[in-house]
Amino acid sequence: MIGVTASAGAQLDFTVMTVASRTSGKATFFGFNNSNSTGSLSNASLETQSGVVRTCTTCEDEGTILRFFVSGCEDSDAAGFKSLVVDDLKLVRSDRAAYSGGSFVFNISTNDAISAANGSTIIVQLRAD
Repeated sequence: MIGVTASAGAQLDFTVMTVASRTSGKATFFGFNNSNSTGSLSNASLETQSGVVRTCTTCEDEGTILRFFVSGCEDSDAAGFKSLVVDDLKLVRSDRAAYSGGSFVFNISTNDAISAANGSTIIVQLRAD
């Protein structure tokens, strides 16, 4: 993993995302979005800290935010996850900008955007560290 300090056993689960783009109005989004058939995941089922398997339906760069939706995922370090790593960008769950029913919104800068990976494959991880 480039740019991410990892500890042994901290990875809860991972998937490989094929990044694609879609346009909505004047905005272009990059990543994976199941409802819009954008991009793909090697495995949409991700195991959380509590051992429950949840389905990821969105991991998408929307410019200044990254939206990550995992159905029914708990908003806690103990039950859900402590950090989300998308390629080499580590986002701490407790720093999220918003949460609602499994949908996590993280503020990102344009330097952190995954748009540069458009057409490529990158690793997405749920972590306990």
